[in-house]
Amino acid sequence: MTDIWSTSEISELTDSDLKSFQEIVLRDVKNKPCTSEEKTILFNNLDLWLFCLRNLRKELELQLTQFKVNTKAETKNMRDNYASQDQIEQYIIEENQWRNNAIKFLTAIERKTLYVKLMISSE
Repeated sequence: MTDIWSTSEISELTDSDLKSFQEIVLRDVKNKPCTSEEKTILFNNLDLWLFCLRNLRKELELQLTQFKVNTKAETKNMRDNYASQDQIEQYIIEENQWRNNAIKFLTAIERKTLYVKLMISSE
């Protein structure tokens, strides 16, 4: 893997290049195994790493907002269509499990963001 992110200006990077970098960032946030080369790429591109983390956070915050609206609308729809209370409660439980996982992921993003900011400030 060539570290194109360290040798290129950000304006020269394609959407595909940025997506590839974001995939490395995503694996790192999820604590999935990253190669030593991928770790080096992250550390050589702290500003881009921080940028990708901020994008992930914004995307997840948007999903959480949409999720809240969709859950309320679906619950109302279920009531209007005479779904049983058990069905509605099961739906809410499943949706809350997704929301809890999303919040845990958001916390991991924030933790990694603080780490990268610390790395930038120590340069």
